[in-house]
Amino acid sequence: MKNYYNRKTYKKTQRYTPHTLETRLAAVKTYRNKNSISFICRRYKVSKASLMRWNKKYDGTKESLMDKSHKPHSQHPNAHTAEELAWIKKI
Repeated sequence: MKNYYNRKTYKKTQRYTPHTLETRLAAVKTYRNKNSISFICRRYKVSKASLMRWNKKYDGTKESLMDKSHKPHSQHPNAHTAEELAWIKKI
């Protein structure tokens, strides 16, 4: 069986190893081919919740299973202005 984890790029101190894009894609395609959920979870070492979340996100493209950024789209409304930051740096 193919190794679906890329363990070399992650430290051993991390809590879990993130699943690769290939693992996500293979698990979703296997699920959509009417295989049992328990079989898929054992084979790819994923939880049922992860499999269902990936299946919901999957729209037929590999890019749909990629992780999205958690960075906000806009600056916080109470953030300092450039003028205030310049004044703070002078102090």
